[in-house]
Amino acid sequence: MNNFLDSILGLTGYSGLNNNYKNKRGGLDMPGTTNIMRFATIMLFAFVLSACDLGTIRGSDTVTITHDPVIAKSNETVTFTATAATESTDYRIRMFVNQSLVQTCYNMPTCIYTGGPYPTHEGTTVSFLAALDTFDCDLLCDKVDGYHHFGITDTNYNYGSLTYIPARVSVGTTERPSGNDTTLLFHMANDYVPNGQTFGDFLDDVQDKIYDVYAAAGIIQYNMDDMDSYVYTRVAGTGSCGTVAWQTNTEVPWRDNDAILHYLTLNDCTDSGLTHFTAEGSYTVDFLHHSGHAVFGLADEGAGATGYFQSTHEPNIWTTEVGCRWEQIIKQRNPDNCAEFEPGWWGIHSGTTVMSNGELTDPWGVEAAERIYWFYNSL
Repeated sequence: MNNFLDSILGLTGYSGLNNNYKNKRGGLDMPGTTNIMRFATIMLFAFVLSACDLGTIRGSDTVTITHDPVIAKSNETVTFTATAATESTDYRIRMFVNQSLVQTCYNMPTCIYTGGPYPTHEGTTVSFLAALDTFDCDLLCDKVDGYHHFGITDTNYNYGSLTYIPARVSVGTTERPSGNDTTLLFHMANDYVPNGQTFGDFLDDVQDKIYDVYAAAGIIQYNMDDMDSYVYTRVAGTGSCGTVAWQTNTEVPWRDNDAILHYLTLNDCTDSGLTHFTAEGSYTVDFLHHSGHAVFGLADEGAGATGYFQSTHEPNIWTTEVGCRWEQIIKQRNPDNCAEFEPGWWGIHSGTTVMSNGELTDPWGVEAAERIYWFYNSL
């Protein structure tokens, strides 16, 4: 269908309508056509669409896949769970592990497969993928989540000679294992073990952060392919918004952010350089809120907070009313929505948001959402 539409629009040689066919003036690149010809072409295109049965389109269908545990020992089994969201009544979910089909479920929204142990993969990774195929569909029918990878360690959580272990990552390069994705390195703080916790308990907390927070947090949920998570085996401190082991910069220089999880309840923070933050291992609010700071470059939106700054690109708050109002005018929104929520700081958010509170049930807000979309598009 795309090739047919391309031929009508004079866009032969391109891959389809999802590309931005623009010339230097910002319009459609249709050499030799006048404005009248462009109008006639658009009218012809509309006529063809009205006369053409596009069939059933399922562009909003999704499939996601998780794994448990997030890092497995070579003697442990792993449970993979694929979940489909579709209006189809005739579909299947296929699950692949290490590039092999391992499970197929028909007309079931949840598909589960338990595999392993994987002793031959000790010191390396296992890959997994879920595919959704809808049969009562004609366009945008098939969805995929994966391949993702996680590490297999020995029975003491040693991962060969490396001190970082993939928890949920995509394929990258040797120099930067996560390619162009943003990379978060999880650290276990030094208060886990003294309080009777183990490295396995810490990994359970990491799994919660990946799947129960990030994978449930709206915009992040739909961009998980661009977020890679690793676990560091060296212990970190909780001072100064997280103090990582001195070897970290040498052993993991390609990471983007450090997340230091601790067991006790503390006053958490993000460093001024937006590179590392602390959060309770068992508590959602601080982890999501401080991820907003460190990962996405979002400023605080609550009165009486301390993390105020105006980002260079797509800020969520402004130092002046003029800046806030101009942004709304450019985006064709009501500039009167701008309010001074803190002396010297302006925004359009209202009520509680992730950047004023941090609960999963809190919205990101319009400006914060635009910043996050900008972040993912810039990767």
